[in-house]
Parts: sequence; structure tokens; C-alpha cells
Amino acid sequence: MTTRKGVRARLLDAADSILFIDGPVNTPVDAIIQRAEAGPASLYAHFGSKDGITTAALERRLEVWSTVWQEEIDRAGSDAARLLAIFPALERYQRDYLTERWCAFSATAAAIPRPSAALAEVLKAEDKLLRTRLAEQALPIAGEEAARLVEQILVAYCGTITLMLRRDYPDAIAMGHRTARALLEPWLAAQPSASR
Repeated sequence: MTTRKGVRARLLDAADSILFIDGPVNTPVDAIIQRAEAGPASLYAHFGSKDGITTAALERRLEVWSTVWQEEIDRAGSDAARLLAIFPALERYQRDYLTERWCAFSATAAAIPRPSAALAEVLKAEDKLLRTRLAEQALPIAGEEAARLVEQILVAYCGTITLMLRRDYPDAIAMGHRTARALLEPWLAAQPSASR
């Protein structure tokens, strides 16, 4: 016998399935409530507002994304593969977890130019994770020049995210991965001690 999820989890699942597909501005609260089979009072009791449930949904996504990405880093067999693990992580995240047209964080930042303090905090946390984790993986390859390498991989990654709006996500991610690998090759050639 399967146990029905609690109302908070159902609301978050509903928010995930609508907010970042239709957009956080265009999604009415009623649509989330209806999909969750919950009452309006439940949403406001658990999250306080639409902004609150948007923030909570992004926090959950960030936790899932961070875990998936770290797992891909951990299974990578070289410095280069660890740096580029963001691409297989993105593919697995899209395929197995929270499919969307592109990045929920980018979509939210674009749609809500003046976010609340809580929402701004989770958007900053995603950006910090992206930059910090890439920097950790770039260091063995580029040493003191790691920040420049991170910029190049970030451009390839952000381009991939945008390309997901125009192509099927596996194609977009594969193109981004190839581009990042091409950007990385000169760094590997200049640092023969870095593992390919």
C-alpha cells in the first residue's frame, strides 16, 4: 500500500511541475493548489505566499542539483572529467529529476527582477555553488589562472542552458559539453600534469 504524500510535499511537487514550465509570474497560485489537491489555507500555512513556495521549490531544486552534480564529480576519473562533470550532471538532472525547458534559477531571476530577500538568497546560493564548485575543479588544471578557466566553462554552461530553449535538452547539453571540452583542451596541453 502506498502512502499519500503530505500536503507540503504535494504543494512543492505541484509548484515544481508548473512554476518553472509556465514561469513563476504566469503561474497562478490556484493552479498549484489544484494540482496539489490542497486547500488555499495549506499553501499559505506552509509557505506564506506564492513567493514563499517559489523560494522553497528552488531550495529543493538546489539541493537535488548539488547532489547530482557532486555524484558526477565523484564518479569522474580525471581532472578534466571532474571539471566537465557539470554537463553529465545536467543531463541526468533533466532526465531523472526535474525536467524543465531551461534553468529554473535563470527563469526566476529573469521573470522577477526585484526578488524578495529570501528569493534573492536562494538565487545567490545557486550562483555561488556554480562558481565555487567549478573553481575547485579548475584549480588542479589551471592553478592561479583557474578563474579564467571557470569563466570559459561558465560561458559554455550558460550557453547550454539558453540553447535548451531552442533544442531538445540532450542535444543542447551534448553541444555544450563538446564546446566546453574544446575550450579546455589548450589548458590541458599547457598543463601536462593535469589528468585528461
